[in-house]
Amino acid sequence: MPSKFRVRGLFRSVVIAIARPLVSRNIHPNTVTYFTLLLSLIAFLTLQVTYWQPLFAFLVFLVGLFDGVDGAVARLGSRKSHSGGFIDSVVDKVAEMLILFAILLTYSSETILSLSVPAWSFLCLFGWLLTSYTRSRAESVGVRDLDVGLGGRSERLLTLVIFSLVGFLLWGLVLVTIMGVFTAAYRYYHYQQELLEPNTE
Repeated sequence: MPSKFRVRGLFRSVVIAIARPLVSRNIHPNTVTYFTLLLSLIAFLTLQVTYWQPLFAFLVFLVGLFDGVDGAVARLGSRKSHSGGFIDSVVDKVAEMLILFAILLTYSSETILSLSVPAWSFLCLFGWLLTSYTRSRAESVGVRDLDVGLGGRSERLLTLVIFSLVGFLLWGLVLVTIMGVFTAAYRYYHYQQELLEPNTE
């Protein structure tokens, strides 16, 4: 059951509008997936070189947007596959790591709330990976209500985008760290409770 709180719904029409011409040109979904990886690499380099947070925000926004486009291209072009889903999941994680690593390297000497930026980056990565891992494991053992919690990938990326646009990227890092850790904890609790319920089917 998809969460009613997901921000992806706000951009669905934009995603479809981008995906349709790509499908008509026979662009493979995996090509779009790898394009998101390229965007994350450009975002990584851009923050390192320019320190310009609004440009970083724009590139991170594109990463999140095209993460939805590849799935739309696969659906509209009837090219969904287990291989494509696997590639998408792995590339998503690499893209997230590049984004966080960019923040870590660019602001490595700074602290916020008495913690260094590298420490916040590690905690953030910890929460983001656990959010995905708990969902993946729950799905593998038959949990159906998977899309729970307020800190899904799209929400975390959009939060970083908003804070970067106004020049408060490091506070955005703090917030998405908290979102990731608490979402992972909530998913662990929610999935465990669902698994403990007797199967009535």
